[in-house]
Amino acid sequence: MTRPKFLSIIFLLVISFIFLKIYQHNLLIKLSYEKQRFVLKKEELKQKKNLLLVDFYKLKDFKRIKNIASQELGLQELTLSQIKTFTSVY
Repeated sequence: MTRPKFLSIIFLLVISFIFLKIYQHNLLIKLSYEKQRFVLKKEELKQKKNLLLVDFYKLKDFKRIKNIASQELGLQELTLSQIKTFTSVY
């Protein structure tokens, strides 16, 4: 193998390794940005989940349900005389 041919092959290999390294670095940067986007989206979803849980527990509050039943629907609390029990005989 002649010297110029050997040097040109070495030069091409070095250039190809340089481009491969640049490609890897760019890919790493791209994945890093993507990870940051996912972390931000995760935090946003956590906040949304917490707000929804607060709303859910507000809606589930017994006093609120009792007020809606008595004021909006016109329902009253049962007295013991209104309750009938049924027993089954086997």
